[in-house]
Amino acid sequence: MSSTNSTFSVTGPAELLRRPDQQTLAILRELIAFDTVSRHSNLQMIDFIQDYLHQRHINARITFDDEHRKANLFATVGHGSRPGIILSGHTDVVPVDGQDWSSDPFVLTERDGRFHGRGACDMKAFIAIALAKVDAMLEADSSIPFHLAFSYDEEVGCLGVHRLLADLAQRKLSVLGCIVGEPTNMQMKTGHKGKRAFRCQVTGRSAHSSTPHAAVNAIEYSSELLAFLRAQSRELEQGPRDPRFDVPYTTLTTTMFNAGIATNTIPADSEFVFEYRYLPVQDPAPIDQRIRHFIETVLLPDMREKAAESTIELLPCIDYPALETPEGAQIQKIVAARAMPGEQSKVGFGTEAGIFGKHGIESVICGPGDINHAHRPDEFVTAQQLVLCEDFIGNLITDVAALKR
Repeated sequence: MSSTNSTFSVTGPAELLRRPDQQTLAILRELIAFDTVSRHSNLQMIDFIQDYLHQRHINARITFDDEHRKANLFATVGHGSRPGIILSGHTDVVPVDGQDWSSDPFVLTERDGRFHGRGACDMKAFIAIALAKVDAMLEADSSIPFHLAFSYDEEVGCLGVHRLLADLAQRKLSVLGCIVGEPTNMQMKTGHKGKRAFRCQVTGRSAHSSTPHAAVNAIEYSSELLAFLRAQSRELEQGPRDPRFDVPYTTLTTTMFNAGIATNTIPADSEFVFEYRYLPVQDPAPIDQRIRHFIETVLLPDMREKAAESTIELLPCIDYPALETPEGAQIQKIVAARAMPGEQSKVGFGTEAGIFGKHGIESVICGPGDINHAHRPDEFVTAQQLVLCEDFIGNLITDVAALKR
C-alpha cells in the first residue's frame, strides 16, 4: 500500500501489519551507528546526511560551534518559491553510561516489532523518515518546498539551534511553519513548558566539626535555600493552571546536590542544581526575582556576619522558552489534518519548537515514538510508529503539492 494514498486518521489492520520501508530502516541503522552523545562530535552524522543530500543535488548549509566539533545542517528540498515547511530534529542523544542494555545501543536491533538503539525514539527515527522521503518531495515538485533542519546539543539545553536560526534570519528565509519531530506518538502538540535551570554554588567557611561557631556551614545554608525553593514549588502549584498539560502547573524541582569532604569537617562549599518548568502564560522573571531576593536579603547577610567572604552564586545552565502555537496557525491546520488524535495537546518536556516560535516561525510538535521510551536502557520505537510517520510525511507531501500555486 502506498504511504501517500493510505488513510492516516484511523489505524487499521493494514497499518498494524506493515513493516517500515527498507529505505527508512537502512537510514535509521546508519544514524544509530553514529555515537552522537552530546559530549561527542556529531560531524560524522552530519557528513553522512550532507552526502546523502548531495547525491540528490541538494546543497546543505552547515553552521558550526566555536570549536568546529559540532554542526547544524539546513537544506531546502525542492525549488518552490512559496514559504516552506521545516522538518526539524536534533542529532545528539543522551549518554548510555550506567544503563543495562540488552543489545549494543549503537546498533539498530529489532525485537518483537520494536527497533532498539540509542536515539531510535529521540529522535533519529524522525530524521531517518524525513531523509527517506526526500525523493518523494523532489518528485512532487511543489510550489511549497520542505526544509530539513538538524541541530546539535539539544539534549544539553537547546544550544545549537540558535546558530541555525541566526543563519536563517540573516538570509531572511520565508517560512510557513515548522514541525519538530519529537516523540509524541504521532499526535500533534501545540505547546510545551519553558525551562530555566541554575547551578547554585554556596561558599561559606570551613572548620572542625567540634567548633561550629567558627564556621559558615554551606550545607545548612543550602538547606535553607532548598526549603525556600520547596515552599515556592508549593505556591506555584496553586498558581496558573492549564489542563492541556499532564502536569497542569509550573513545577520547581531540585535535581542534583553535592557537598562535604569528611564527617568531622564543616563544609565551606556546597553545590546543587534546580530547575523550574513554567507554563506558556507565566512570566519566569518574577520566579527568578523572588529566589534572588531571598538570597540577598535573608541568607547572605546572616552568612557574612561570620564570614565576609561568603557567597551564593546562581549560574544559569539551561534556558529555553515555552511554546504556545497561535490559534489558527497555518502549520497547525496542515498537521492537524494528518496527525493522530490525542487527548493532551501539550507536553511538559521541552523542545526546540519554542525557540523556533520565539524567532517568529509558527511551530508544532509531531513525531514517532513515545517519550516514555526515550533516554532509558533499550530505548525503542515501534514498527507501527515508524509506519505512521512514513504515512504522515507522505501525506503531507501530497497535501502541500495540492495547495494552489
